[in-house]
Amino acid sequence: MLVKLFCVPTEPILLCSRLIPKAIVDTGKTMQALLKHVEGFKPKMVKVASLLVKRVPAAVGCHPDYVGFEIPNQFVVGYALDYNEYFRDLNHICVISEEGKIKYKV
Repeated sequence: MLVKLFCVPTEPILLCSRLIPKAIVDTGKTMQALLKHVEGFKPKMVKVASLLVKRVPAAVGCHPDYVGFEIPNQFVVGYALDYNEYFRDLNHICVISEEGKIKYKV
């Protein structure tokens, strides 16, 4: 899996502490790539906070420092998490059913 980072720090983060917020972590591959990139700037400390962490067998062992909720390995939507641009505006998080995935497939 190739991970492209589109945001590059515009000011030095050398010797600064950083907290990286994430909505969801599943395999941890994106987080692992992001941390590798950020650590290249030699920050004093980097911590990751994630609202949701999926329990997946293919996890790379990269786990956030702060976790809101651990969830099953199912596709969730709502509270800014979307499925093909749908359901992002829900004020709660829920699992999308297989019927829902078919109905809102692009």
